[in-house]
Amino acid sequence: MKFKYKSSEESSIAYYGWIIALYGNFIIGLSSLTGMHGTGFFLKAFESKYNWSRTLISGASAFARAETALFGPIEGYILDKFGARKVMTVGFVVSAFGFYLLSSTTTLLSLYVSYFFMSFGTAIAGWLPIITLMNTWFDKKKTFAMAMSMNGVHIAGWAAALLAFSIQNYGIRQTTFVISLIFLCFSPLSYLIVRDKTVKTTSTTINNDKSERKGFSLRINISPKIKYGLTHKPFWMISLAHMSSTASVVTLGVHLPAHITDIGYSTVQAGYVVMIYSTVALFSQIIGGYLGDRLVKKYVLTAFIIIQSIGLFILSFVRNIVGIIVFSIFYGIAFGGRNPLFTSIRGDYFDRTVFATLFGLSGLVINIGTVSSPVLTGYLFDTKGDYSIAFFILGIMALIGAVLCFSLPKKGMIDN
Repeated sequence: MKFKYKSSEESSIAYYGWIIALYGNFIIGLSSLTGMHGTGFFLKAFESKYNWSRTLISGASAFARAETALFGPIEGYILDKFGARKVMTVGFVVSAFGFYLLSSTTTLLSLYVSYFFMSFGTAIAGWLPIITLMNTWFDKKKTFAMAMSMNGVHIAGWAAALLAFSIQNYGIRQTTFVISLIFLCFSPLSYLIVRDKTVKTTSTTINNDKSERKGFSLRINISPKIKYGLTHKPFWMISLAHMSSTASVVTLGVHLPAHITDIGYSTVQAGYVVMIYSTVALFSQIIGGYLGDRLVKKYVLTAFIIIQSIGLFILSFVRNIVGIIVFSIFYGIAFGGRNPLFTSIRGDYFDRTVFATLFGLSGLVINIGTVSSPVLTGYLFDTKGDYSIAFFILGIMALIGAVLCFSLPKKGMIDN
């Protein structure tokens, strides 16, 4: 079944893009609960069970991020080539296999292998396909649509306490096995619900050129649009700013539950902290999407990243629940607001027909920070005994990202 709409129909509640955005909430929510919010709880469980060091445990997350960095451009190319529907259908099967392996993990090697499949499957089934769909289905309401579809990140935070409770009471094996079954169910659902929209340009129709669809080849020809993106400063400035800001997001996903338990609170209480900042982020993300469609994106994004750095500075020295809650509020505001803006701002500079490919290529830059930061944070904890220095450094990195965003040229200043 094919759906054809004009861009003016984005305002209609019956527009199929909004149906995909709603489904995207579930997809991104599931991916975020297990891949971002849940990582710290999974790794804390393995630390308690096998007494592995935090440097080695965080290496599993870093290994998964390195895999994402390596295959990111290929993942983006595959999405642009075959469409989100087919790719997501396969991706959920790969993720399910990864969580099944995690449920039987007894060694560090098996932990790393599990995270490889989990990360690869989630990458091609979750966040990147959904934002690519939002980029193709929407024009005037693109930022708001991305914000709505990304709400799943923060809704998943509400389930963090439930995940922590399940791990604490039923064990890591049973919990991850059930998660693998849930991922498997989303494979046929994605095939039934997701629709790839044909994108027309002034010169050609994407996904309809027969010369482009003779079959898959490992040879990837760099199109002029991709070359254009890679040879202009905004691509690198946005990628570096995204790296500087996202390093703390990934690191806290790995180490925040452990930090909260270290200062005297339970694993379930750590889940409540995730719930607090996720609730704040949910509303902040909608506001960020609204502002991004009405104001200059780079200024709005800069403000949110500055708030993020303030939250990280607070986290670096507080040791009581009041301070943790204050951090959660600042971090939630920034975490929610920055998400749709970092995605949609790329659409202001580069052609949407190569959006996923360029986003995948930017992952090579972004993942320099997301790969190294959790491991270095674990190393600093193992050598210094706490996270103060690590969290302060992450705050400085976020400030650098704010400067880069502020320095971006305005939309329309680059000649297409």
